[in-house]
This record gives sequence, C-alpha cells and structure tokens, in this order.
Amino acid sequence: MNGIVFALLGAALAVGLAGMGSAQGVGIAGQAAAGVVTEDPNKFAKVLILQLLPGTQVSTDCW
Repeated sequence: MNGIVFALLGAALAVGLAGMGSAQGVGIAGQAAAGVVTEDPNKFAKVLILQLLPGTQVSTDCW
C-alpha cells in the first residue's frame, strides 16, 4: 500500500509542477508578444500565436 501512495504522489507532483512551469513560461511569452505589438503593430501577424497560447493553458486552480 505504501508504494502505491508514493507512486501516485510522485505522478501528481510531476504533472502539477510541469503544468505550473508550462503556464508560467507561456504567460511570459504572451506578455512579451503583447509588448512587441505595442511597439510595432505591423508585427501582429508574427506574434499572434504567442498571444493566443496563454488562453489555451488549463489552470490547475480549476481542480
């Protein structure tokens, strides 16, 4: 029984920490892309995907 608990705890930590790190990185990229667009609106098409990615991240807060 102890081994199963530790295995599930390890899996939950791996998924949770990876998700939080991914959300943080994608959020920073989205903010940088928004800054680029404010400086040069002609680059909107090039950075559009970076601005859309944060909206696709699933937050761990909804669990």
